[in-house]
Amino acid sequence: MVSVAVSDSDPSYLGTFDRTADTRMIAVTINATIEVPPDQNGKSTRQIDLPYDEQVHWVRAVLGDLTDYAYKVVSDIARFRVRPAFYVVFDCGGGRPALAPSDFEWFFVCGGARRAYPDKVVPRDRELLGHLRRNGDLVPASSIPHPQVAAPPAWAQQFISAMTSTMADWLGRVGDDRWFTVEEVSLHGVDRAIVRYICHANNGDQRYGFDIDLDGLRAHRSATLDDPRAHAAGASIGGMPFGQIFRSERIVDGRRWIDIPGENAPESI
Repeated sequence: MVSVAVSDSDPSYLGTFDRTADTRMIAVTINATIEVPPDQNGKSTRQIDLPYDEQVHWVRAVLGDLTDYAYKVVSDIARFRVRPAFYVVFDCGGGRPALAPSDFEWFFVCGGARRAYPDKVVPRDRELLGHLRRNGDLVPASSIPHPQVAAPPAWAQQFISAMTSTMADWLGRVGDDRWFTVEEVSLHGVDRAIVRYICHANNGDQRYGFDIDLDGLRAHRSATLDDPRAHAAGASIGGMPFGQIFRSERIVDGRRWIDIPGENAPESI
């Protein structure tokens, strides 16, 4: 016996989507069982894996041409026991399908999996198939217009994580030269972050600080770049100490402070 369940949900917290498109994630779950002699608990059915082609036929029976944009979500759980087959497709409204963003968190839709990845359904549409062969199965998150913004608590955590990892990457590339010492990277509530560092210049140590207004930064990037994503903002600011010399009149205890956003901060933040 084969049973098929269909559901839809908001995928915006799982990856980068165009916030103007009202994208929905349609999920199709396919469960197949066969009758077997009753076991000691009286159970007389056993779950089985359907052949892949038959799974896709069931998805097409439900989704029609949208199936060309569907992905089968494969997880590590399936290595140890039979699980229902799980397919997703992204609908931007009015039956307009879209490919998944490259930063989509697949393991969050798998129900307890530690690892998961998408297996793109081979489309019947020859034009789409050619596009996939040239460009891949996923849309680069950086190319998606009007990306949505996370709620302030999540945004703050994403920002500080991206900024810190970017600084660590730069410091790793500097190697043994040790031109920089990062003294502090801290998050204060959900609306302020502080960075303190020393640039070991030829003319002596120069101490700098970033006083980052997270609400202002988020609004600034949304208005000027149409990109309010936290990880993009964090990566941009995390690389600033290693490529720029700042001028600021706000000097406290020998440290030059740069307000972000502010008149002394780069316009590209």
